[in-house]
Formats: sequence, C-alpha cells, structure tokens
Amino acid sequence: MKHLTDLTCCRAIFAAWVFAYHANLQSGYAHVLGMAGGVVDRGALGVDGFFILSGMILAYAHPDLQPNFAQARDFWGKRLARIYPVHLAMIVAMALMVGSAWALGLHPRDPQRFGLDEVLNHLLLVHAWGFSNRWAWNYPSWSISAEWAGYLLFPYLWALLRGQNGTGVAIVLPLTLLGVIAVRVIAHQQGLSLTFDGGVMRFFPEFIAGIAIMPLLRLLPSNLDGRLVALAGSLGFVVAAAWNEEILTIAAMWVMLAGLMHAGLQERPAVLGRIPGMRWLGEVSYSYYMSFALAETLQATIWRHFAVSPHDHKALYVFTTTAATLGIATLTWLLVERPGMRAYAAFSQRRARARLRGIPARS
Repeated sequence: MKHLTDLTCCRAIFAAWVFAYHANLQSGYAHVLGMAGGVVDRGALGVDGFFILSGMILAYAHPDLQPNFAQARDFWGKRLARIYPVHLAMIVAMALMVGSAWALGLHPRDPQRFGLDEVLNHLLLVHAWGFSNRWAWNYPSWSISAEWAGYLLFPYLWALLRGQNGTGVAIVLPLTLLGVIAVRVIAHQQGLSLTFDGGVMRFFPEFIAGIAIMPLLRLLPSNLDGRLVALAGSLGFVVAAAWNEEILTIAAMWVMLAGLMHAGLQERPAVLGRIPGMRWLGEVSYSYYMSFALAETLQATIWRHFAVSPHDHKALYVFTTTAATLGIATLTWLLVERPGMRAYAAFSQRRARARLRGIPARS
C-alpha cells in the first residue's frame, strides 16, 4: 500500500491545532494573534479532522476487507495494537505523576477524576460511550474511545459503502452532513461538550463521511488535480475557522482531505511533505496528541503551587508546555508506539506462517 505523505502531515496539523487550542485555554494567548486567533479558538475541531481522516485511511488501507468474523477479528487486533500501548502508557504515566505529586504535597485539581471507576472505563475504552460523567485521567483519549467504537463497526460499514455508485454516495454524504448538524444542535440544546458526554455521536457522521470519500473518488475525473481540490478545501477551512463557522470548517476539512487523497492516488508530488520535519511530526502525532494532557496537568500543578498564572506569562507557558509535550511524545513514540507496532507485525507474520503450516500461533 502506497504511503500518502501529505495525509500523514495532516495528522501533525490536526494534533498541533488541538494542542494550540488547549494551550490557549490556559494562557489566553489567541487574542494577540488577530484573525489567526479565531483559528486557534476553533482548535478543538482538529479532532473532527482526525475522525474524517481515520475513516478515509481505513477504507484506503483495507479495500477488500470482508464483514466476516475472521477478517474482522484480524482488523480489530491490528487496530487495538495500534492505539492501546500508548493509551495504556499514558494512564500509567498519569498515575505515577499524580501519585508522586501527592507524595510531594502537590495536589491535582479535582482529584476525583483519578478514581478507580474512571480508570476502568479508560482501560476498557468505553469512556466516550456514555459511561463517564467527567474529564478524567488522560482526557484526550475520549476520541480514541470513540475511534474504537468506529473500528468495531468499520468492517460492516465499509461493506455497505464500498460498492456505492454515484446515487448511493449522493445520498450518504448529505445524510452525514445532516448528522453533523443535528449532533451540534443537540449538543447546544443540552449543554454537551461532545467529548466524554457524546463523543460517539460526534464521531460517527464524520467517520462515515470519511469512508465515503473512497467510492466518491472513483467518480471524479481522472485529470482533476487533487491538489487544487485540497487547496480550495484548506483555504475554506482556515477562513471558516477564523469566522467561527464549525459546520463549514468540518465540511472544508473533508474537501481538503478528499483532495489530498485524490492527489495521492494520482501520484502527484507531495506538498505538505516538502516542509522539513512535517512527515516526522505526522508520524509522532498520535503520541503527541496523547501526551499533551500529561504535560498540561504537570504544568497546571506546578504553576498553581507557585501561585503563578499562565495568563501573566503566556510565552513562557506555551514554550514550556510545547517542549514538555514534544519530549514526552518523542519518548513515547520511541519506547512504546514503534515497538508496539513492530511487535504486532512480528506476531502477525508468525501467525500467518503458522496458518500455512496448519498449527496454532504462539504469542
């Protein structure tokens, strides 16, 4: 399967956008950026970009996945091996950090969020399914919980969408857009954050819309340069985000990602991939996204202990939080994420060889 560099780089952009949003919540730096501050204020939508990207990449990477238990089981195992080691490592690291803070007399805010009931929800990856009632433990992982729900259903969703013609896609895409709008309306009426208290509702319309990109691309003219489509989408999503138009931002991100996928299938030269370091940042983006809560919790505890407000030292807070998050992410990527993927790849090879010999595989 051809590696699509620009889509890997999009992971870096979405992770950085979410991080910038959270750093602004603590330090309030966005107002000094002018119109660009509006884009920072909408950084939570980077998660929606991940949801669309996830559906599209899974459909690209598994074109022939069949909805039978044997193939679905292998798919689930591969996806769990991809997300769970880092997820578990962050829970362990958070527990060690909170325990050490208590021993030193540095008490985290709202200690109830580190209760045993919440850690069980996190370990089972169900904390965005309606089982949790607060931000808890490694709180960005609510989106991983929602993704896991999508992984469980993906073999069956893809079987329904894979063979759609123009009429089918023309029906699915407006329905998913209506789903996105409906979820936002419900959230506004009921005061939901659409994270731990509605993450799967937020996730599925965008995930399905991402899956639908692949059958859609078969209908586009082969000579339509995907990079132009991606450029239009990227400009649209920046303008819509700056104007605080959530639905238009999500729709524009969908167009941007569809264009980049189309360009990749056309074997057009990478655009984002030409930026030095972008591909590497994309590779570590999952560890980065999963690490920022650890750095943020540590920073909040230290700054509160010394009675210093991040709002009074914006640049220092952003710099130290960025450095801490990148450091934790790099270590996690090197020591947990990559070894975990290599271990599962080796296990899969042993299992494939064992199947050829007709004997059970050993883990």
